[in-house]
Amino acid sequence: MRFLHVADVHLDTSFSGRSETVRQRLRNASREAFRNAVDLAIREDVHAFLIAGDLFDGERLSFQTERFLLEQTERLGDHGITVVYATGNHDPGAPTTGPRSLAWSSAVRVAPDGTPRRFTIHDHGGVPIGYVTGVGHDTDRVTDDLSRGLPVPTGELPEIALLHTQVHTSLGARDHHAYAPSELTWLCHAGYDYWALGHVHIRQQLSADPPIWYPGSLQGKSHTDTGARGALLVDLSDREAPLVSFRPLAPVRWDTIEVDRLDDVRSLDDLEHACLDVWNRQRAGDPTTQGTEWMVRIVLQGPCPLWAELRTVEDQETLASELAPMMGALEVVLSTEGVHATLDLDEHRQRTDILGEALRLATEIREGRLTLENLDATSLARSVGDDPNIIAGYVRSLLGEAEGELAMRLLDTEGRR
Repeated sequence: MRFLHVADVHLDTSFSGRSETVRQRLRNASREAFRNAVDLAIREDVHAFLIAGDLFDGERLSFQTERFLLEQTERLGDHGITVVYATGNHDPGAPTTGPRSLAWSSAVRVAPDGTPRRFTIHDHGGVPIGYVTGVGHDTDRVTDDLSRGLPVPTGELPEIALLHTQVHTSLGARDHHAYAPSELTWLCHAGYDYWALGHVHIRQQLSADPPIWYPGSLQGKSHTDTGARGALLVDLSDREAPLVSFRPLAPVRWDTIEVDRLDDVRSLDDLEHACLDVWNRQRAGDPTTQGTEWMVRIVLQGPCPLWAELRTVEDQETLASELAPMMGALEVVLSTEGVHATLDLDEHRQRTDILGEALRLATEIREGRLTLENLDATSLARSVGDDPNIIAGYVRSLLGEAEGELAMRLLDTEGRR
């Protein structure tokens, strides 16, 4: 049994706050990514196309998206591919209480609520080759563990579970609401050959035996959705040796770069060269992105002679608008909060006021000369664990990088007393 696993398509996301041109391109990109997934499923001759929730972004569904979805699912049906769709928190109850009751083709099977539904998957000759059991969200705030209601699999054919859930231990889970929360241990021992999950937008394998996967969002929605986006192609022909491969499908990618070597930047051209140097080096290490369009966030930080200009909206907009075509980006946004004036920190460390004392403290911590036994690990390094050495390194890095900003906050805007 072969199938394609997609999740978190979020069709008709509004992308509010962006220009009309960018908004329209991003909305089209979501449909384009879904069409690419359908093309891949047909090309790979799969038996099923699984959608693990959040096919829509909300209650409103445009006429364009309605027509698009019906056409694409009909294409799948024409090639003998069964579509199984379990609803999520953004599209609960669809098609019964979702955006609209769509006239799905006979190839589409929907799990619209918390009642598990088991669907038989056939090969192109009509012979049963596996089962997909899906359970969906009937509201946008499901707090029950829907995985606990799935039946124990029986039989000799592959059994797949389809669910939109937040597995507590998954990477990025804290960035999402804990809807339909589940425990990895339970999923591992439930008896299914594969768990097709959705909700967490970061692609990841939670278990190899059995395979438990999030494919990540099909097309990124924001700058938190960095990296290639697409679908998982799964082959369970040999239940003892399942094959799972990622296929990038998103036409638009989101990325963030950090530019911190700004000491010698003294003109707009210098700024652009500094940003493009980092961008080109990052792209050189990622050769699979030819033809990709980009949504780019640039984080500028550290001492810079042009720090005052970078704090003005007009100059930020000029820099961003000139960089966008150079990077092949739909949009460039700047973060300049970490930029500060160039300072002689050694001179200020000799001061006898609070600035001098704070800078000397930061230096001692950065260089490891200050012991950290009395520091509260949970307040200073909540995300790095309890290891004292890791905590010490974290604090040294944190305060060491902040020296310039610390000095600027205790000086006036001209960098003097």
